[in-house]
Amino acid sequence: MNQPAQEPARRVNQDAMSLYKLGRDHYGRQEFELAETAFRKVTEIEPGWPQAKIALSSTLQKRSCNPEAESILRQALVQFPGDESVQNALGLLLCETNRMEEAGEHYREAIHLNPDFYQAKNNLGVLLTNLDKLPEAESVLRSGLASNENSHQMLSNLGRVLAHQGKPGEAIQAYRQALAISPDFAEAKLNLSHALFALGEYEEGWSLYESRYDPAIGAHITVAPPAVWPMWHGESLDGKSILVWPEQGFGDTIQFCRYASRLKSRGAERVSIACQPELQRLFKSLQDVDAVYALDGNGTIQRHDYWCHVMSLPHRFGSTLETIPGSTPYLRADAERISWWRERLPRGRLRVGLVWAGDPRRNTAAARTMDSRRSVSVDSFLPILRVPDVTFVSLQKGEIARQQIFNLPADLRPYDPMGLVADFLDTASIIASLDLVITVDSSVAHVAGALNKPVWILSRFDGCWRWLYDRDDSPWYPRARVFRQRERGDWASVIVRVAQELQNLRG
Repeated sequence: MNQPAQEPARRVNQDAMSLYKLGRDHYGRQEFELAETAFRKVTEIEPGWPQAKIALSSTLQKRSCNPEAESILRQALVQFPGDESVQNALGLLLCETNRMEEAGEHYREAIHLNPDFYQAKNNLGVLLTNLDKLPEAESVLRSGLASNENSHQMLSNLGRVLAHQGKPGEAIQAYRQALAISPDFAEAKLNLSHALFALGEYEEGWSLYESRYDPAIGAHITVAPPAVWPMWHGESLDGKSILVWPEQGFGDTIQFCRYASRLKSRGAERVSIACQPELQRLFKSLQDVDAVYALDGNGTIQRHDYWCHVMSLPHRFGSTLETIPGSTPYLRADAERISWWRERLPRGRLRVGLVWAGDPRRNTAAARTMDSRRSVSVDSFLPILRVPDVTFVSLQKGEIARQQIFNLPADLRPYDPMGLVADFLDTASIIASLDLVITVDSSVAHVAGALNKPVWILSRFDGCWRWLYDRDDSPWYPRARVFRQRERGDWASVIVRVAQELQNLRG
């Protein structure tokens, strides 16, 4: 959400201006109740000042009063039909409340009223990016940059569009331009780190990736533990204890938990790792880890000398493509659970696990769009399911998956054991009983890789940075193969290639 603008569009009452500046100060300090009081007084003194109504609406949104905030903007729209700032502000609110198409209409109207209104072009470009309308998003952002070539925000957003279109080199150039204008712009640093990772340029990438902690990053992807002891920045660990803290999704924690054991080689006397409850039993197989804490709200974590986010460990160890700790397996399924599952899985000369969709991630438009690009329906896997003499096992969680399986022809339905799966130890035990896993970019890909099981990963055209750019292998998982889209959205040819390779493997 944009902070209320600093300057009015016209001369206003001096008392109103003083109150407006006071409201902005409160807003900047996140004192939203006090900001609301100030802005309400401004609108009473200056009812004909649209910027005051926009400021009040923005503040009400911060206080989760979206209906009143929207009402104020819609009244302002009637009162000031030719004001592009009101149109833009309403577009922002509608975007925040997931009414994307309607938001786009207001951004377009703002641009129609003022063709040089680059802020609205920036907002429209972001919206189109989140709706996966990338060529149009690029065109809108380039148009905005023609009006203001020094907009670091637009340059960073253009970089995102270029990266999503499989142009990491051009994306990097846009991010660097943004940082040349605003060296402390955290969003551009984070975006640049992803693009560098995709090209294997890890040394600079890990350093820039630390920007994810910056308070300027809106929806935080990384949350620090409620600990009073310090974060580890590479200090000597001789005789010390350290807690590794999880972040982001299951796959991220699984991929980088391998570094926990390396802390012992730095001299740590005690190494602990905290994780999502679903990972606790599996993580107990990590070597050189003395304690595994499930973040389930029960129990307490004893004091340590240091803590560190799991995805900061590669930076602390200075990892490059050549020095990734790629030895697998570093996670192991429990022998008893493997035996239990083997008795329940169907027999077959070649047993293959399948995952066709990731976590829906409904919290933001960008996350939903990303998931839609990496996921398919089980119907899309029919060329794979038709390969003869293969026993297929679903590793897909959720009721939606079960319904999709039920809608398949009876003779092509994979065996579905997931109703009995309690956590990732069960998933790992099933995978240990299989010959191969075929999956879209999901946490299961990381489980299979960490277990040193052959895994074929179906990657979207603008694949996740961890699978690198234009490679079909992975330095993270030696037995992984990446089957990448050659054109955006073209899953059909990827699945045909996978089916052909599976036919060769079966032979």
